[in-house]
Amino acid sequence: MDFVGLMATELNLIGKLIYNILYKWVSGWSQTTVYFGAFSITVILFTLFLKVLTLPFDLWQKKITRVNAKKMEAMKPQLDKINKQYANNRELLMQKQRELYKKHKYSAFASCLPMIITLVIFIVVFSGFNSAVRYHNAKTFEDLSGVYQKAFQEKNQEFIEQGKAEYRKVDGETKLVPIGDFTEAQLKKEQEEASEKAVVEAYKPERFLLTKNIFMPDTWANPIPTAEVFSGAGIGKFGITGVDANEYNKVMKPLIKKYNITEKGKRNWNGYLILPALAFLLNLIGVKLNKPPEQPQMAGQTEEQIKAQQAQARMMGYMMPIMMAIFTFLYSTAFALYMFMNSLITTIFNLIYNIMAKKKDEKERDYIMSTTFKK
Repeated sequence: MDFVGLMATELNLIGKLIYNILYKWVSGWSQTTVYFGAFSITVILFTLFLKVLTLPFDLWQKKITRVNAKKMEAMKPQLDKINKQYANNRELLMQKQRELYKKHKYSAFASCLPMIITLVIFIVVFSGFNSAVRYHNAKTFEDLSGVYQKAFQEKNQEFIEQGKAEYRKVDGETKLVPIGDFTEAQLKKEQEEASEKAVVEAYKPERFLLTKNIFMPDTWANPIPTAEVFSGAGIGKFGITGVDANEYNKVMKPLIKKYNITEKGKRNWNGYLILPALAFLLNLIGVKLNKPPEQPQMAGQTEEQIKAQQAQARMMGYMMPIMMAIFTFLYSTAFALYMFMNSLITTIFNLIYNIMAKKKDEKERDYIMSTTFKK
């Protein structure tokens, strides 16, 4: 079973940074507790490191938005005048608008560029987390499979030493067969019990608060992935090939029984949608704090078209939080934790920036008023 060797090649650059470098470093000094695992700390540190690295971009993004907002505020009276004056001449209206934009050095693309870069960062980081999570699940199964086989062989050796079984040639194959009163059913039962006990003892769950397994979604998903989730393709599945479903079920059965089923025999949830909900709320707050400048009216637009454009712009503003909420809902708690931490830091940054920008604007207005009054 050499599928993990193949999986290692699937770790992309961000996945290697998260798993092979940062996670291994954190695992070397942190201890897994009842509520926090090493990967939880890894995600938090990765988010902090990434925010520090992208701080210049965040400041640049804020500067572009702020400058565009001021330019649009300065142009609006002139735009309204042009729209009324050339309402019946669409070609001339567009020409006058372009001249005005050029005069004020207003770029509609510049206002969209930060959003495009944000989306690119989101896709790259999501891919990295997805790669790391898939690799961890593959490696976990391989390690536990080795534990299962080792315990199985040790139990066989114990049977031989106790005189309960011996190896014999059966149909051309060497097999362990029971001796005397020791039956085949007893042999298989004790082999299975010893192997399953070893798997349960070897498994170290990576929790995050109420979430039982940070490598699974913070939803009603199973804490231990089933064979279908482990090998299946599609959203929310790992698509890890090279593993027989029967072999997977044999090794993971004691963990599935312990973690996926409650004491009352009901299905156990991995989480309670806390992180997806918090990340979504923080992203909504971010939309309010990071309001883009008003978009210019297009040539020849009617009042109804203007209202439709404004409604569409508002809807687009909420599309990113909704899209991110869907990703945190469908994929691992690790990614949901990253989204929450990223949104929390961004919200705090936006609050501080907006307060400072407001004070700066007030000083500029006071200065303009004072110089105007003196004149």
